[in-house]
Amino acid sequence: MPYLGSAPTTSSQSLVKQDFSVSATTSYTLSQSVTSANDIALYINNVRQEPTTAYSASGTSLTLTEATAGTDDMYCVYIGRAVGTINPASGSVGMAQLSATGTKSSSTFLRGDNSFAEAGGGKVLQVVSLHNDQYATHSNTNVDAQALILSQAITPSATSSKILLMGGVQVSTTTSSAHYYGLSIYRGSTLIGQGDKSSRNSSIGEAHTSNSYNAYFRADAKVQIHFVDSPNTTSATTYNIYCWVNHVGGGSLSNTTLIINGGGYAYNNKEEVIGTSNLTLMEIGA
Repeated sequence: MPYLGSAPTTSSQSLVKQDFSVSATTSYTLSQSVTSANDIALYINNVRQEPTTAYSASGTSLTLTEATAGTDDMYCVYIGRAVGTINPASGSVGMAQLSATGTKSSSTFLRGDNSFAEAGGGKVLQVVSLHNDQYATHSNTNVDAQALILSQAITPSATSSKILLMGGVQVSTTTSSAHYYGLSIYRGSTLIGQGDKSSRNSSIGEAHTSNSYNAYFRADAKVQIHFVDSPNTTSATTYNIYCWVNHVGGGSLSNTTLIINGGGYAYNNKEEVIGTSNLTLMEIGA
């Protein structure tokens, strides 16, 4: 007959019958496990027996109240398994019909514990980057008087996220004697990722990265940035990169001019080249 709307989805399942090899006993074994006598219809000589009165059943054990004769005909039908399942039509179940917990969205997936969740740890959630290719000088720098070179903000999406900092600063100076270069990382005004001077000499300076070489007429040095921070916030967070240069020798600090992206002495013949400085911030999901 015709239907209004879509035709109902149906399925069928045949009743399971078990024939017994009968003997003069009250104990038999069922081929399928049941929970009670009401899960089967038991027939002896085609006469249905009354559940719980004529027999009991549990698991695969069938026990009769009275023993059968070897000439009896006995079988059962598993009526507790007669209820079939109806499969919904393909594509007919939406997310609103699911019982899973969590937030259902395009950025989550359904886990084995029936809950929606973001992808696991190690996922890169966002990347911001700063590239500096400009020549600049900073006078009178040393480990106690550092110059701000790079500054970049990022807003973490979760308090559990890590921030991976990568990059480097091209440094040199205006004189040809030996010099010591350093780079420090600040989260806002908080110094992070620096060396521990107490492990060697409490009178020396501290930096995230350092380098030393003869400068100006030589190529720039690249002072590297590589650090993983745990800011524990979802507010905008600014990372500041400070650098400095100090003359090596003499036993004291000296105020020295720091050059960024200098390339060494300006020979005007491409003997020296200007490099770049950069800072990349990546939010890593927990």
